[in-house]
Amino acid sequence: MLALAVDLGTTAAKAAVVSLDGVVLGSGIEPVATRFGRGGMAEQDAEMVWLAVLTAAAKALDRTGAAARDGVAVVCCTGQWASLVPVDNRGCPVGPMLTWLDGRGGDRVAQITSGADGPAVESRWRELHGFVPGTSLTHLLYLQHDNPEVHARAVAYLEPVDYLTARFCGVIATTGNTSMPMALTDTRQLGATSWSDELCNLAGVDRTRLPTMVAARTVLRQLLPEVADQLGLSRNVSVTTGANDSVAMAFGTNAIDDDRATVVIGTTGVLTAHNKRRVSDVARSVVTMPSAMDDRFYVVAEGGLGGKALEVFLTQLAPSRETTRGDATGDVFASVDALAGSVAAGADGVMFLPWLIGSMAPNADDRQRGAFVGLSLRSTRSHLLRAVLEGVALQMRWLTDEVSAVLGVDFPTLRFAGGGAESSVWAQVMADVLRRPVEIVADPRQANARGAAALGFVATGAMTERDLAGFVSIAQVYEPDARHTDLYNERLGVFRRLHHVLGEPIGKLHAR
Repeated sequence: MLALAVDLGTTAAKAAVVSLDGVVLGSGIEPVATRFGRGGMAEQDAEMVWLAVLTAAAKALDRTGAAARDGVAVVCCTGQWASLVPVDNRGCPVGPMLTWLDGRGGDRVAQITSGADGPAVESRWRELHGFVPGTSLTHLLYLQHDNPEVHARAVAYLEPVDYLTARFCGVIATTGNTSMPMALTDTRQLGATSWSDELCNLAGVDRTRLPTMVAARTVLRQLLPEVADQLGLSRNVSVTTGANDSVAMAFGTNAIDDDRATVVIGTTGVLTAHNKRRVSDVARSVVTMPSAMDDRFYVVAEGGLGGKALEVFLTQLAPSRETTRGDATGDVFASVDALAGSVAAGADGVMFLPWLIGSMAPNADDRQRGAFVGLSLRSTRSHLLRAVLEGVALQMRWLTDEVSAVLGVDFPTLRFAGGGAESSVWAQVMADVLRRPVEIVADPRQANARGAAALGFVATGAMTERDLAGFVSIAQVYEPDARHTDLYNERLGVFRRLHHVLGEPIGKLHAR
C-alpha cells in the first residue's frame, strides 16, 4: 500500500510516494512564484499552484515506477498555513492565494481590538482561541471588505491544505487544525467541528463563506475522475483531510509524545512538539492548536527564518559559483560544510542575527532586522557563513528553552529535519548550541511528506499512531561537544541582549 503525499511550501510544491513502512520511493518538486506589490501584497496564482502540485505528483510517480500507480491507495496533503484561497463550489480559485507574507487586511483586524473595549476583546479571543485575531483573518477581512468582486464570486475561503484537498476530491471542508489560522474557532475542546459564533460576530465575518468543518483524519471522497486519469491513478484512491506542515512534520519525525520534539530548518526555523495541555503564553509567542490527533494539542513555536537566512547569504549577500542556487541541494551543503567547517566554533567573534523579517517566538518584534556584529579585519566569508549557521541555532536554542519552560518539559534529545539537516556542520552546531543529542531523521527533506503519508494511512486504518515509531528511521546522531558549552551559553546571553537593545534603533532605520 502506498500514499501520494503532497507538501506545498512557500516556494515550491513537493510530492512523494511513500510506502507503509515510511520509505520515500520517489519524489518530485516544482517551483511556485510569489508576486510582491504595494500595500504588503504577497500573493500566488492559486491555479498555477495547483498545476505545480500536479507536476510534482507526476514526477514523483514517474520516478517511483509504473507499478507505483497501481499501489497508491490514498492521497493526503500538507503545506504552508496562514494563507488563504477564495474558491467556487468546485474548489477552483476565483482569486489569488494571499500568502502568509501578505500584510493586507491588518488594519481591519486592528479595528477589532481598538478602542476602550479592545483589551477585553483581545483577552477573550485568546481565551477562546489561543491566537489573537490576525494571520488568515486579515486576508479574509481584506477580501470581504476591500475586494468585493472576489468576495462575491467566492463560495468559501480555504487554507492551502484544504484548497489542495478540494482540488483532488471536490469536497470543500476544513478541520480544527487547518482552520486554526482564521482565528474563528473555540479551541478549548479538542475534536470540536464548528465555528465560534462569538468570534465570528466579533470579527464581522460573512459566515456564508466559511467552509464546512469536519473531524481530522477523515476520508472525504475518492479522487476526482479527471485528476485520477491525469495522474494515471485508480479512481478508487481515497483522499483524506490533511494537516498543516508543522503537524505533518511531527508525524513525519514521530514528535508525538510530550517529551519529544523536532527542530525543523526549512524556509523557517520551527520547533515541532505536542502536549496534552492547552497553553497560550503571549509573552513568549508560544500557543497550542488542535492537532490531527484527538487527545493532544500541537505546540506552535515558530522561530522565524531558518534556511531562508542561509539562502539569502549564499545568493544575495556573498554569492559564489558553488552556492548560487536558491534551492539548496546536497552539492550546495557540501560547499557550505567545507567553508563553515574550516572555521572554529564562535566564528572568531562574528555573530549573525537572523531576524530578516522581524523576530518571532519566543520574543516577537516586528522592528527587528538581520545583522552581522563583531566583524573585524580578520573576518572572512567562511566566518560569516559559520555565523549564519550559529545564529539560526541560537534562535532555536532560545526558542527551545522557552518552550520547555512553558510546557514544563525538558526534551532529552531533539530530532532534526528539513533541508538544513542535510548539513553535517549545521547538525553539529545544533547539537552544541542546544546541548542535546540531535537525531537526524532519514530523508530529512521528505519528513513533511512522510508525515502526510502517515496521516493518510491512519485515516484509512492502514496504520495507527502507535506504528509511528517504526515508520520513522534515524539516520545519524550528533552528540554535543562539551568543549563548546560555555562558549555558546555566553553567546546566547549576548544574542538575547542584542535583541533587547536593537529593536528601537533598527526600527527607526526601517520606519519609512
